[in-house]
Amino acid sequence: MKYHNFRIRKSILAFFIIALFSLKTNAQKKVYLSGEDASTAVDWEFKISDGRNSGFWTTIPVPSNWETEGFGYYLYGMDKMDKRTTPVGFYRHTFNFSKASTKRYFMVFQGAMTDTKVTLNGKNIGFHQGGFTEFKFEITNALKEGKNNLEVEVNSSSSNKSIVEAERFADFWMFSGIFRPVFIEEVSAEFIEHVAIDAQMTGDFNMWVYTNGIKEAKTITAQVYDKAHNKVGKPFKTKISKDKTILASSFKGVNLWSNEFPNLYSVKIELKSKTKVLHTYKQTFGFRTFEVRDHDGFYLNGKRILLKGANMHSFRPETGRTLSKTDMEETLRLMQDLNFNCVRPCHYPPDSYFFELCDSLGMLSMDETTGWYRPLDTQIGTKIVKEIVTRDVNHPSVILWSNGNHVAHNPELDPVFLEWDIQKRRPLKNEAKNNDIFANYNPDWDIVNTTYYPNYKTINHALFKDNHIYLPNETLHALYDGGGGANLKTYWDLFEKSKVGGGLMIWALNDEGLMRTDMGYVADNQFSKASDGIVGPHGEKDGSFYAVREIWSPVFIENDKIKADFNGDLDFINKFYFTNLNQCNIKWKLINFANPDGTINGHRTLAKGKVSGNVLAGNTGKLNVLLPASFVNNDALSIEVYDPKGGLVYSKNIPIKTSKRPTFRTSINNMFVQDKEDKFTFYYDKTTFKFDTKSAVLLSVKDNGKATSIKNFPFLTFKSVDSVAINNANQLSKATVTKSGNKWVIEVKNTKGFDYLKWTLHSGGEIALDYAYTLPSGAYNYAGIGMAVDAKDVLRKRWLGEGPTRIWNNRTEGGILDVYAVEKQVNIPGQVYNSPEFEGCFAPWNWAVFYLKDNLNLAFKNSTNVTLGVLNPVNGKGAKKAAWQYPKEEGFFFFDYIDSVGSKWKAATEFGPDAQPHKINGQIKGAVSMYVNWNKPLVKAKRVDVEIE
Repeated sequence: MKYHNFRIRKSILAFFIIALFSLKTNAQKKVYLSGEDASTAVDWEFKISDGRNSGFWTTIPVPSNWETEGFGYYLYGMDKMDKRTTPVGFYRHTFNFSKASTKRYFMVFQGAMTDTKVTLNGKNIGFHQGGFTEFKFEITNALKEGKNNLEVEVNSSSSNKSIVEAERFADFWMFSGIFRPVFIEEVSAEFIEHVAIDAQMTGDFNMWVYTNGIKEAKTITAQVYDKAHNKVGKPFKTKISKDKTILASSFKGVNLWSNEFPNLYSVKIELKSKTKVLHTYKQTFGFRTFEVRDHDGFYLNGKRILLKGANMHSFRPETGRTLSKTDMEETLRLMQDLNFNCVRPCHYPPDSYFFELCDSLGMLSMDETTGWYRPLDTQIGTKIVKEIVTRDVNHPSVILWSNGNHVAHNPELDPVFLEWDIQKRRPLKNEAKNNDIFANYNPDWDIVNTTYYPNYKTINHALFKDNHIYLPNETLHALYDGGGGANLKTYWDLFEKSKVGGGLMIWALNDEGLMRTDMGYVADNQFSKASDGIVGPHGEKDGSFYAVREIWSPVFIENDKIKADFNGDLDFINKFYFTNLNQCNIKWKLINFANPDGTINGHRTLAKGKVSGNVLAGNTGKLNVLLPASFVNNDALSIEVYDPKGGLVYSKNIPIKTSKRPTFRTSINNMFVQDKEDKFTFYYDKTTFKFDTKSAVLLSVKDNGKATSIKNFPFLTFKSVDSVAINNANQLSKATVTKSGNKWVIEVKNTKGFDYLKWTLHSGGEIALDYAYTLPSGAYNYAGIGMAVDAKDVLRKRWLGEGPTRIWNNRTEGGILDVYAVEKQVNIPGQVYNSPEFEGCFAPWNWAVFYLKDNLNLAFKNSTNVTLGVLNPVNGKGAKKAAWQYPKEEGFFFFDYIDSVGSKWKAATEFGPDAQPHKINGQIKGAVSMYVNWNKPLVKAKRVDVEIE
């Protein structure tokens, strides 16, 4: 909140500075009739023709989508209705205005969906088609001094067939109304309309200046300033040349713009007569060179880069497409947390403020024309492309234009991008997953292959057999818990090795669940249609978030453990393109983890410091950590890397293998006692354990004489791909019980599908299980052992391992070693968001404690590399191929092998070697230890309901 308030104060100060500047220099001036964003929306009068709350005048915030304000219909773009209604919204707004006779005035709409007719004081001032682009009409003659009456009619659909097909039938939510700000722009009678800047890494500067109403003006003068508003170089000027004038200059020693170092400059352009300044225009820009080198790759400031990011819509569950500035900043910060360097705002251009944030905070971006499945016709498309390019041409963050989504490409619009873009950025053709991008398309450049949703075979061919830059603009569809981070590393490793890799864009950033008042005020994702994000509608994080973050980190530490002879050298990989690690802030801590007997979580910090050293961008090297000699007594060395912008890009807790700190603090004086009549029944304090005499399976556990739901441990669980595998699971043998010192040993061979089971009951309460089994040779989704426990009895868990979220075999990255605590709560992908997930597979792990009903404590300690399986993860409705295989039984599992997860359009097996079923041939061995009520007090204080004042 403090940061937000600071931003508000800063914005207010900037406003007064701009206003003062305007008075002195005839600069353009804005007067908002609406709010500046969703958080400051202004009420206008409103009436809608059809749907909810229709047929009467009331009020509505502007900007907003009328669907999210209780009007019209909720409509997903692929929904079918008996009558696909197209409501019309009528807006009225009265405002007072102080008008100067020497000025000209334009009314600017930054976005109104879809056909918009504007009337001011009874005069028709303009009509616009297209819902996502900024447009303006001159209102100088219609605008009055004092009171003015504005009327706006917005049709949710369009009379232009191609706009309807491009914008109103799509795989996303449909919205309507004036959803972006409206303002009046005051300019001089002779003025600069807009500029287009090309500022190269060499310092060469070229600019197109578009002017309007020129009569007295003779020259255009420009002065460049740095971020601190210091002059850079000398002013330069030229004579006006009709409506478009070209200026050029060159500067030495400029600081280049990149996503890693977003250095910005500004240029002040003055329109001058012989004696005075008629109009002043200011534009922010960055010196940078972006190149598409055919049959090679993308280059930023001379360095080949890979684009890594996701697709993004302008969306919030409560406000639809109408966003606040804070919303947009949170979205950008989220992408930076994911270690993106690029974003594809898809299917339409985002708010202009979003690109301002990309410029200032450092994020490469594409910029796309409207159209999801059908193209705009050339006539209306030419107009819309001009509106997009002239608005966004000067953003250094914008590196590529995008000429429509899949099957929405109109090749006749390619030249329109180049006509208005001084930098001649490449317009991409995007292509659907089953189409040939090269068919019937022959531009003047080599086609960048953007074809969607490739499998492993397709990626391999495109990266190592073809000779076109490869940039699949939608891939690894992140439906529910599938895609996103699953197999991203497999794919990304190929891109890093290829000579034509351009990068990839995951589909998509967010689940786009719309809050529905007619559905109990929950986020409606249309089940599997809109729930395809790396994060949930409100930014809820699942395993893919953490996996993407790690895989795309620009920094890696190769050390996975630290031994007693550690000399402080850590092996760093620097994948930044422009940043030396000595420009990062790297911190270290010696930490001790919380223990399973206590109640705190996380870790304690025993010592800390900073890491310094020199590893150039794109290189590997060693950085030394000066640790005290006592480091051997700690649990882990924690490393955090912050980039030059202050963002945390990488963190790792590296275990110290010499640590002797106890985990389960148990007393050696507490021993297991064998029942006098049944030698397979044992007591530990007030807990009773009964083992089967033939199979040695733990049949039941009683707590203080009361039965618990813990039973049937272990049972063999596996899923065969090739056939229905059997391994004599019904075979029985005869178990033995022996005592060795303070330990009891229960053993059996060839029973219940196991080659052997061996229980060791240690003093202190540890029950250690060693097991082995042999499955028929073949392919398996998963294999391991299980313990039956009623899910309803399980309340919460604490565990030490890499978390906080679950993993799959093809998505093991992203975890941070620490102690986590999670309540058991409902989590249904795409429907109920409670993260991190309680159920599923977790690894690597050291120990886990489960708190069950009736104050029963059940804990496990990992003795080998088994994966912990917790209860039964639930998938979302209509998961298609974003699915997994997992045991149907309720309980806890210790997997020797776990399954992979697919994505919406691709089964896991299509994603390469890391997602294939496991080839099992031979005996499998494992071990795990169990504790039940090991640290309960034998005597409890009696509660007294008496207090003394």
